[in-house]
Amino acid sequence: MKKLLLTTATLLLGLSATTSAQEAQSMGVSVGSIGADLEYSRIISEERNLALRLSVGGMSYSGDYDDTDTHYDTDLSLFSLGATVEYHPLKSGWYIGAGAFYQNDSYDLDATPSGGYYEFNGNNYPALLVGSVKGEVENLNNLVPYIGIGYDDSLFDDGHLFFTFKAGAWYHGTPKVSLTAHDCALDSVPNSPLTCDDLRYDLDQEEDDINEDIKDYTWWPVVQIGITYRF
Repeated sequence: MKKLLLTTATLLLGLSATTSAQEAQSMGVSVGSIGADLEYSRIISEERNLALRLSVGGMSYSGDYDDTDTHYDTDLSLFSLGATVEYHPLKSGWYIGAGAFYQNDSYDLDATPSGGYYEFNGNNYPALLVGSVKGEVENLNNLVPYIGIGYDDSLFDDGHLFFTFKAGAWYHGTPKVSLTAHDCALDSVPNSPLTCDDLRYDLDQEEDDINEDIKDYTWWPVVQIGITYRF
């Protein structure tokens, strides 16, 4: 992902260098709910009310999920590459934007035992006989539409440094969690009250509970602030 970020950033810098000096253009950075972004903008209409914004960025984040009886450590890795057309009705900084982004995301879960046991679907499983229980969020779209509003006066005002802001959302589809137990050894214990098949059944129920909890998270909020430099 780092190599792709560097390659895309180099392309954006090259694009800015080859654009005619008479055309308004700017480059900047922003930070927020989709991580740190490198952005390039330019006017694309004779009426000077349409702008094109290209962006590349990403982030990594670690957190927790505790909405079931089991605690999960979570890790999010987000990469995005997008293009947005922005309409500036007053030929000033305020705009309405729409576009599309390519996303390459991973969202992983790692179940954490409590007191040496995992609890799934009301049953307690010895962690030593279950091994690790990991999950991942699937079913997210790689190509996602974006809509939002924002402010960027760098293409319309004199000067070089400008403040930028945008707020909107990506539609990435309905997330779905898949859980997997690695190295289950319950069947190796004579007369064990619980088996690996029981664990698989209870993990299926755990998946259903998590998916019911997250089924409405179909939109990813996009809120970014930044600075940009006009060439």
